[in-house]
Amino acid sequence: MREFSEKHRRAINVATIISLLLLGCILVLGAAAPWLNPWRHRLSLGSGFHIALWGAPLNPRLVFFNDSDYGPYRGSIIGIVDDQGNMYPPLEREIAFGDTLGIYYRYFRWSDATLWTLMVTLWYPAIAFAVLPLLWWYRRARPKPGCCRKCGYNLTGNVSGRCPECGLET
Repeated sequence: MREFSEKHRRAINVATIISLLLLGCILVLGAAAPWLNPWRHRLSLGSGFHIALWGAPLNPRLVFFNDSDYGPYRGSIIGIVDDQGNMYPPLEREIAFGDTLGIYYRYFRWSDATLWTLMVTLWYPAIAFAVLPLLWWYRRARPKPGCCRKCGYNLTGNVSGRCPECGLET
């Protein structure tokens, strides 16, 4: 197994700590999502881009949407239909797919407006932020070659077949 320099080990440790902090934030946001109203509790990054949480206890979602009055939108075509079946305003384009693998998307375009919503489950960033800490823990949990499996004592030169530190048979 490849050994890292002290500089690389320090960088890996810092990245692991940052990843754990982000994982903690994701878990806290996921726990709070069922009680947050995405229409009232949102982060607006300009007039046409908003971020909010939408949630069920076991399936919280990160929501991106463009219209703070109508979004985040979950549903189908928006409009008024007259007696002849004509819709007003006339819909120019609709792109939609529903909850497929934790991703939900709706896009509607009229001559004078556009409405879109993208929802992504919080499980994706949680899994991504958990990978580095798990690898860090796995690397630390394995016994080093030539060391005792129980206590980690260096057994180089030991001929007795027993660890002098803990007594485990080698």
